[in-house]
Amino acid sequence: MPGIWTNTNLGSTIHPTIYGMRCDMGACHTALAVADRIIHLSLEDEIPVTPMQVQKLTYFCHAWMLGLGYGPLFQDAVESWRYGPVIRSLYHALKHYGSNRITQHLLDKPAAFTEQEERIIKVIWRQYGQLDGTRLSRMTHAAGSPWQQTYQKDERSQIIHNHVIRDYYSSLVEQRRAV
Repeated sequence: MPGIWTNTNLGSTIHPTIYGMRCDMGACHTALAVADRIIHLSLEDEIPVTPMQVQKLTYFCHAWMLGLGYGPLFQDAVESWRYGPVIRSLYHALKHYGSNRITQHLLDKPAAFTEQEERIIKVIWRQYGQLDGTRLSRMTHAAGSPWQQTYQKDERSQIIHNHVIRDYYSSLVEQRRAV
């Protein structure tokens, strides 16, 4: 994910990491709210998305929020499934689309995001919104990724804890800063 976290994209300040990973401070949403915002951008830009794309884009928004030290973007658990990280509630909300494009919002009323949350969602959308679900899934399978650390082929899905996601994505942030 080279080059997407520049001062131009995200602003000049990075907040200290929130190690508590709690969502009770008003800055955390549901995965459905984040996915709904991605779907809104898709419809606005007339770039169709499938459930798998929305699933992965929602995950990347959450992962980069954690990695950049802003804390969790949503309160839902992330699980390791065969094709990458999955948010179960989002899976159930979108499964009726199958592999077809999503044509409607998930929520009647859009969520209100902070400026930073909105910026990250838009950066993820601009960088990855045109990638297909298979490509996005492969990106989540990188060596050492949170999915790779938790996925077990013959086991039921495992929770990918926020601290695992945070540690991996913060290491990517540090690698990019060192360049």
